[in-house]
Amino acid sequence: MNNIIMELKDHMRDHPIINTHCHHLQDHDFEGLDLNAILRQSYVNWYQVPLEDTYASRANYLEKNRFNSYFVWLEKSLQELYEFYEPLTADNWDEISKRIEKAHGDKEYHMDILREKCKYAKIILDTYWQPGSNNGRPDIFTPTFRVDPFFYGYDPDARDHDGNRPFQLYGDIPQDLDEYISFIKNIVALKKEQGCIALKCAIAYNRGLDFEKVSRDKAYKALNKKDVQKTAEDIKVYQDYIFWKICEIAAEFKLPIQCHTGMGQLTKTNAMAMKEVIEKNPETKFVIFHCSYPWMDDVNGLLRTYHNVYPDLCWLPLLSTSAAIRMLHELIEGGTCDKVCWGCDTWTSEESYGALLAFRFVLVKVLKEKIQDGYITLNDAKDIIDNIMYNNAFKLYYGK
Repeated sequence: MNNIIMELKDHMRDHPIINTHCHHLQDHDFEGLDLNAILRQSYVNWYQVPLEDTYASRANYLEKNRFNSYFVWLEKSLQELYEFYEPLTADNWDEISKRIEKAHGDKEYHMDILREKCKYAKIILDTYWQPGSNNGRPDIFTPTFRVDPFFYGYDPDARDHDGNRPFQLYGDIPQDLDEYISFIKNIVALKKEQGCIALKCAIAYNRGLDFEKVSRDKAYKALNKKDVQKTAEDIKVYQDYIFWKICEIAAEFKLPIQCHTGMGQLTKTNAMAMKEVIEKNPETKFVIFHCSYPWMDDVNGLLRTYHNVYPDLCWLPLLSTSAAIRMLHELIEGGTCDKVCWGCDTWTSEESYGALLAFRFVLVKVLKEKIQDGYITLNDAKDIIDNIMYNNAFKLYYGK
């Protein structure tokens, strides 16, 4: 058993990786970065435990978070990067924070982690604050283009969950629906020309993913109502129409759509809610982010039915390591290891490395069990590693 584990770890240790989803911050955000800043820019902070610069607050923060998977993998990353082997405590907090701040005195340090420690060959970057940006580093970052603002063209003051409005990002936009679709298409064409290799939809934080096929006339009627008369159903009709048109545009430009599924507003955000739009847009490639957690069975069902579905494990090993283990077992058994990808889905290099540690842990555990059960061979396992870490993403995004 130990020999299997060592061989698997050796195979993936320096393996180049295409990281399919990341929100890596801009260079200036890493200036003066310390422990507090890393935690506040991490998923650990999503549990909303208060963190103040006092011993008691730090102790309470660690006590409340110490067993959640976000914290566990971030702590493992920090231990390795900053060479401490005891748990993070209120007592060693300041010392670790000083090490972090000192390391980031080198303005390239955050990028060195991504290149040298993580071994990322390419990172697909989702800068929702500036859709389509590569952070000025085209050598490693390839942008995806966030389409969420386009769902809010019905009202100059409407905005997505990140606060973005199409009027703010793109100036005056057409008020005629057909012209608006052409406007969207032209922007997508421009963004592809500028290097974007996918579209990203994260509207699950605002509404359900039940995009119904609606007629142009119905969408026109919903759009042309006065703002005070628009109902939630009118807005849904308009947004449903826009998404179906974006799917057509994606197929035309051969751009996969990366769809945030699962967590979000939690009402109709499971992947199966997209069944109709997936089925009726067979030329559009739908990348199912986070494998629809906690509704992971949806992905397995869709994969076995529709050829244009691609599962992405991004975030899942951090979100729930045991869920990622179960999911990967089932993806292997579904014969879809030529489709599975992974991304860190993080903002800082430290958390990205933690996400990678979690991902490697999942790979080793699942593949070891599959080998021991006689389901696959060691060479099969190495092929799976090659595919999920690099080959699948290359074919899906770069091999066109």
